[in-house]
Amino acid sequence: MQTIQTPQETQKRIKQYRLLGLFGYFGLIILMFVWQLWLTPEKVQDHTQSQALAELSAMAEVNPELLPQVEIEKQKWLERQAAHESNPLAKAFIWILPLLIPFYGLIKGKPYTAAWSNFVVMIYYMHSLTIMYTDPDERYLAILEFALANCMLFGNGIYARMQGKELGLGLDKLKVVMAEEKEREEAYKAHNKD
Repeated sequence: MQTIQTPQETQKRIKQYRLLGLFGYFGLIILMFVWQLWLTPEKVQDHTQSQALAELSAMAEVNPELLPQVEIEKQKWLERQAAHESNPLAKAFIWILPLLIPFYGLIKGKPYTAAWSNFVVMIYYMHSLTIMYTDPDERYLAILEFALANCMLFGNGIYARMQGKELGLGLDKLKVVMAEEKEREEAYKAHNKD
């Protein structure tokens, strides 16, 4: 048995779903920014490798026999740096850019924008699932991304549906649309016969 909700209760639920969607939305923006700038394991690994290289250089000063090995390691480290050299801010912006597309509509609470923004969130949904499966070093970040993507997906989806009903928006049922189209077609044929 379904209970009938008062308009105030309905508005409260609509607001809760909107806030859930916005929580996921802004959480994804913040996470992707922080992830790409500071939490990427490449950066942690590079820092660890540069520390190890500094320690090896210090040992080579004491023991000159290690000098050739230090030079080889320095060259490898420089090659890795050149291979991974990219602007982390640009990389973060590329990850955040799709999320900025529905920004205005989500802030204004437009149900249509909330609905189609779920297509955008699928990028992050699939990214999180892929990283969870393939990269154990970033798995904890991918789980967080997955949780935030789900918040946005379900919050925006339910908000769009409920707010759309409240505003009288929505798509007519296909059966109704097809019947109207058939009537127009028959009227057109009848008009052109004469």
